[in-house]
Amino acid sequence: MNQDPVTTTLTPEEWRIILALRDIPHSPLRDKVAKVMDELVFYIQNPRCEGMQADGFPCGDPHKECEECHRMWELLDHIGGKVPKPPCQADPA
Repeated sequence: MNQDPVTTTLTPEEWRIILALRDIPHSPLRDKVAKVMDELVFYIQNPRCEGMQADGFPCGDPHKECEECHRMWELLDHIGGKVPKPPCQADPA
């Protein structure tokens, strides 16, 4: 992978994600997190909906009644339910 610096504009949310990744110490765990994130992003960017066209979702909306879209949402809900939330994002008791 190319390690040359990249100049780009990020949203605050994108910047937060980048900083969080950079805060993980260099280790096999960091490598695994980067690999899983790459795979997850690829999966979400490349759904296998029936009738999928080059211009995007065949239904035009990934929230509609499509089995593949439901699988993506279920996967994200599953992952989100397993990961402890930081104190600032935890639900009030």
